[in-house]
Amino acid sequence: MKLKSIFFLSVLFLPIVLFGQNLSLLPSQLPEHILGSWVDEKNDIALIVTQEYIVIKTELYYYNEIVKEDEIINLTCIDDFNVKYVSIKGIDSTNIYLDEGYKITKLFKAQVNSTSKLPKSIMGKWYASKNEIKIIEDEVLFLDDSYKLDYAISINNTKHYFVLYKGGEYYFSFNYFNEDGHFLRTSFSKDIPFKKESFFQKYFTGFISIIIISLFFTGYYLFKWKIALTKKKEVAKRMFIEMQLKSIRSQMNPHFLFNALGAIQNLINKGDSANANHYLTEFSQLMRLTLDKSEKGLVPLFDEIESIKKYLELEKLRFTFHYLIKVAPEIDIHLTEVPAMLIQPFVENAIIHGLNEKKGEKNLDIEFKIKEDNLLCLITDNGIGIKTTETKKDTGFNREKYGLKLAKNRIDLINESYKTNAKVEITDISDGKGRTGTTVEVLMPLRY
Repeated sequence: MKLKSIFFLSVLFLPIVLFGQNLSLLPSQLPEHILGSWVDEKNDIALIVTQEYIVIKTELYYYNEIVKEDEIINLTCIDDFNVKYVSIKGIDSTNIYLDEGYKITKLFKAQVNSTSKLPKSIMGKWYASKNEIKIIEDEVLFLDDSYKLDYAISINNTKHYFVLYKGGEYYFSFNYFNEDGHFLRTSFSKDIPFKKESFFQKYFTGFISIIIISLFFTGYYLFKWKIALTKKKEVAKRMFIEMQLKSIRSQMNPHFLFNALGAIQNLINKGDSANANHYLTEFSQLMRLTLDKSEKGLVPLFDEIESIKKYLELEKLRFTFHYLIKVAPEIDIHLTEVPAMLIQPFVENAIIHGLNEKKGEKNLDIEFKIKEDNLLCLITDNGIGIKTTETKKDTGFNREKYGLKLAKNRIDLINESYKTNAKVEITDISDGKGRTGTTVEVLMPLRY
């Protein structure tokens, strides 16, 4: 009877005994002393135990089953593709054994604590082919995704291990060095090694920006220097041209004055002292106007016309002729400028070599008008004409007199100096039927 009672009690309490020896645990019930990071004899992280996951070597797993058997914790771990069985035997809070089935490794508690920020030495950009990973203090960016830092630990400030999470999933990452450089592996990038950006890569954008800015400012100052140099050359060229123009004007002045004095001399030779004195006064005024204009490049059209009138009045002392000066109403003779003494030589030429040889009525018309945004001066005489002048044996009567050549040279220099299109055209209007004469067209810019 006693034996039956003992057997009955044994059968009744055996499951309770067995259940006490193999205790199932939740991850939150893992012993406190095995949580944290563990290193092997080489001081490399070999195990990280948390209540959410476990990292064995470089692989991160989730808990499927935890069974405690005396001092041994048996773990069934899974990841996306594998199942791993390991056992952890805790000797004390600083030493444990990790049994992976094919080998048992003694591990030591890491003497450093996890941190909430990643070290500066691994911050920055990492590259693999065309892909890029960017690490900041507590975040890793990859392919427009952001992975937050969950756990980080560093050994000797060179080896860094950290776990990231995104959308409820955890990813293990670590760095390492070899002869090819500094590398990073992350489970979310399928363990493709990413190489740390070089010094050149790190500051490439800055270098390019500096180069672009330098090139911009260099180009800008070169451009300004070139413009300044061009302006300096233009100023020097213009000064040279102005000197040439001034030289030509200084040659034209005595030529013009000589012709004017010839008219007064004619009065003196005739013994007409009264008119000679009168016109000497006119001549002095003309000479003052001429000398004033000789230092100027441009003068108002009004001044040029006044000089021409005084000259024509003096020439009328030698022989009789009629002249008419017309100005289009749209021309402001006080604001419109013309090159000083440019018209004068053509007027002289018309009188001395055209009208002076003419028999009968002698007429001279001078007209100023607008033509295609230019100022056109027409000088028309009914003199003997160009062809008749050229047939004369005395070359002194040739239409290409010295003053006329100087005027044409001035037009060329004015075009070069002011970038204008001034020109002169001389046309014989004689028709062989009794009509004779010459027309001179002087085309000048309205603005300089």
